[in-house]
Amino acid sequence: MTAQRAMGDGRIADALRRHAPTLGIRAQLALVLTVFLALPWLGYQYAREIERLLQSAQDRALSGTAQAIATALDDRPRLFDTPADPIASFARERIADEGSAGVALPPSASPEIEQIIRGLSRIDARIWVVDRDLTVLAHTGSLRRKPPPEAPPASTLGAIWQTVERATVGRLYTLFLEQPTEDFRDEAAVRGPPRGRDIEGALAGILTFDRRRTLDGKAVVVAAANPIWIGDRVEGAVVVEQTTNRVLAERNLAFERLFNIVLAVLLLGSVALTLFASRLSSRIRRLRDDAEAAIDANGRVQGAFAGVDAHDEIGDLSRSFASVLARLSDYAAYQEKMAGRLSHELRTPIAVVRSSLENLQQQPLASDARIYIERAQGGLSRLSAILTRMTEAARLEQALQEASRERYDVAPVVVACVDGYRAAYPDVPFDLAIAEGTLVVEGAPDLLAQMLDKLVSNAVEFRSGAPVAIVVERAGDAVRMSVSNAGPPLPAGMQARLFDSMVSVRPQGGGAHLGLGLYVARMIAQFHGGSIDVANRSDGSGVVVSVRIPLESR
Repeated sequence: MTAQRAMGDGRIADALRRHAPTLGIRAQLALVLTVFLALPWLGYQYAREIERLLQSAQDRALSGTAQAIATALDDRPRLFDTPADPIASFARERIADEGSAGVALPPSASPEIEQIIRGLSRIDARIWVVDRDLTVLAHTGSLRRKPPPEAPPASTLGAIWQTVERATVGRLYTLFLEQPTEDFRDEAAVRGPPRGRDIEGALAGILTFDRRRTLDGKAVVVAAANPIWIGDRVEGAVVVEQTTNRVLAERNLAFERLFNIVLAVLLLGSVALTLFASRLSSRIRRLRDDAEAAIDANGRVQGAFAGVDAHDEIGDLSRSFASVLARLSDYAAYQEKMAGRLSHELRTPIAVVRSSLENLQQQPLASDARIYIERAQGGLSRLSAILTRMTEAARLEQALQEASRERYDVAPVVVACVDGYRAAYPDVPFDLAIAEGTLVVEGAPDLLAQMLDKLVSNAVEFRSGAPVAIVVERAGDAVRMSVSNAGPPLPAGMQARLFDSMVSVRPQGGGAHLGLGLYVARMIAQFHGGSIDVANRSDGSGVVVSVRIPLESR
């Protein structure tokens, strides 16, 4: 069970590998480019960090202003000796009901304090000075700031770029970034001076910060409140307010500049990597095509492989391929010539051994000695047959290169061959079926007969009682010849290898066989421009070899 489970797991793994999606170099580089998508996020985090730093700087600036004004008012009790004014006192008269708008602020109760804070005020900040009763002693400034004038573009190209930027990435910035606006509702015009925790903290003697949104939620107001000391007593507080619009504007500007640079880098990098991947894929594909064209379907080196002169890894790989194929070509040529050389070199010692055995047979020998001589003669005969077949295959390869072609009808050649087989194999029945009409092909009839000899020889050797069936039929624009016999089926995985040289499925000790018969048959079929294949019968009762040769077209 363990072995079966392991085999099943192996088949599943093979199936997954076969059906696994493959990614080319360009697709892989596209996946690598997705890493760069983190750059906008990093840029946003960088902009957030800038915003945090700007907010911290704003808090320090507001606290510095509040402390400076409070220091100017400390220990000056005369400034707080302001008579109660029913118009200026919020404690006795509220402005308007909460929620109303358009109400102007009352005049400062202390013009002297207002004159002092006006010299210390900031353009885009509002300053309040209140006493312990939250009476507004003085106020100046505004939360709204005037928008800076837009600088004209330096050139026509700059104007075009600004227009394109606003129409494309500018809309993206508007969607994802909070945009500062001066069109917000001023809370002081409705509720009066601030009464939040910043005032409470300052009147308790602590420098306090507060951050709140306006009534309409369009702006955020930052406030710093600092106590005013008269001796050891807190007599009032200075409140400095400012919106975060300037911080938002600076953050957005920094993010836009950074994102524009990132976007340009991404576009240029994507184009460059795409071009590089396309060129790399093209070079690798060309290298693959050259390598496949250098070797034919039978594994023969059929042409020189031209290495490229590029001084990189692909150029080095192509030159390595060229060197390997050159060595393989030399080795294949040596192997092809080795059969002829071996046959030539062995014939003389075989003749010497044969003549010696024949001379020994003429001498008076014991019966057991004659048995050994007969065994030696049998082995010598098998060795001679092997050399004959090796020589035949080598000569056939050379003959195919020099053979002339002619038009001939297949049917008469097959009929004549089958008549010869019935005489050569009197104990073997043959069934012949030939289609009506002429089946004209282009090639050499003697080579076709030699191919049929090989196929029939194999069928006779492996048959098990039943007749050898030979069928010649028309198959579209080709003629198909099949030779089948009843007998043992082919082993799994051997159908494609049987046509290779020196491959055989005969059992050990089955005689002098080099596995050259089907190899010769394939060479002859290819000489005729056809193909050959072998398969088990559909019912598993034997083997059928089919040859397909295209019909001659006028």
